[in-house]
Amino acid sequence: MAVLQKLDRLMATEIISLTFVVTASLSSIMIMAKLPRYADLLFSAPDSVTTFLMLLLYIFPNVLKLTVPISLLLASAIVTIRMAADRELEAWMASGVSIFRFAAMPTVLGIVVMLISLFSALYFEPYSTQQFNKFKWIQTRGVVEAVLANTIREKSFIYDVPSSEKVNLSLYFQNVSTDKSEFKDVFMGIKPPNENFFSIVVSETGGLKKTLNNGLPDYVFSLHNGTAYSERESKQTLLNLTKEFPNTYFQAKVLPANSAFNLFPKPSDLIITEFKDMDISLVNTFKSKFKTDATVSGGADQFYPAEFLKYLNQQKAKSPDWKNDRTIIEKYLFILKQISIPLSTLFLPIIGVCLGIQDPRRKQYGVYFAIGLVIFSLYASLSVCQQLALSFIISPFSILFVTPCVLMFIILFLLRWRLRHPPSTGFIAFVRDDLIKIKFFTKKD
Repeated sequence: MAVLQKLDRLMATEIISLTFVVTASLSSIMIMAKLPRYADLLFSAPDSVTTFLMLLLYIFPNVLKLTVPISLLLASAIVTIRMAADRELEAWMASGVSIFRFAAMPTVLGIVVMLISLFSALYFEPYSTQQFNKFKWIQTRGVVEAVLANTIREKSFIYDVPSSEKVNLSLYFQNVSTDKSEFKDVFMGIKPPNENFFSIVVSETGGLKKTLNNGLPDYVFSLHNGTAYSERESKQTLLNLTKEFPNTYFQAKVLPANSAFNLFPKPSDLIITEFKDMDISLVNTFKSKFKTDATVSGGADQFYPAEFLKYLNQQKAKSPDWKNDRTIIEKYLFILKQISIPLSTLFLPIIGVCLGIQDPRRKQYGVYFAIGLVIFSLYASLSVCQQLALSFIISPFSILFVTPCVLMFIILFLLRWRLRHPPSTGFIAFVRDDLIKIKFFTKKD
């Protein structure tokens, strides 16, 4: 018993230390690869250092979810390869230790890491997303306050208002109060990138007040007694209009060809909307300057499991045919992947041990190639299940079972292959007591 405890301590120490090293290396590489996406966020933030630290808190749980399973697989394989190269494996085999007993500690480590990964995916990741969203709100509020202090002025057109990418925005205030809380005769022009014309908002009075939005400070820009003008291209062509409404649209002279109508401006519709009150959240408007990757729409990626299930039930109630609703299926796949990836961690150290049992006289290039194939099989099975679920071919819940089944099949395949191609003469005795009773593993003559 004491000898087996020594084996467990030896494997636990080496696998844990190597897992930390590999996880740190892979996580650093993935984080550095993600950071360029957030260059605009880092450089536009008032406090770049704090923003960088909060960004790491936001990215780290998602990266950890991917790197820990791979690191545990690599660590288990490398430790087993090292023991085989130093003849330690043969010594344990000679002492009567079975392959299942040899893989006991890696399996225990897989269970522990699986539980930690589940906690990280289901609780730590939503928590970090919540905190980063609050931080973005605070940063945005700082930008809004700077704009209010330096931009709002009366009797001049204001073009330097920060806004979303490629959105042209101009403001005009005829009169502004001393504390910049009340306006008169307000003009606002907005041109989104997907529109060909400006939309105009004109109001008699306006105001700016500080309020709370979901418990967080916000500035609300209010317009009163105004009119909104928006122009869009008409669905009717000029040629059709002259035919359908000859009394309204008529030709001063006969055109030589219908193609000559292309020389005229395209017809447009003018939409006029009168309003009594219009409230605009400036913090929500300026949050577009602090964009990040959206994992799932609607902010559901910051929900804890119970809140996420409640949110899904609400979405299902709104859509009776939710099984054919791609948006709801995507949300199901998101939470199921958060569970499926950590579950796979249970099987990866066993695969690493099976791959690491090698003839020490041979080079180990094939082992690392096989590790790459295992990683590819893991994420390929997730991707295939996701695409089939989005195509309504299989249930999204199948993602919980397909990936573990693929990994268990790999374990069975490796053990059977090792029985047919043992690395040493003592290997059959090493596994006979555990596997020889199972017909699947019986070696054929």
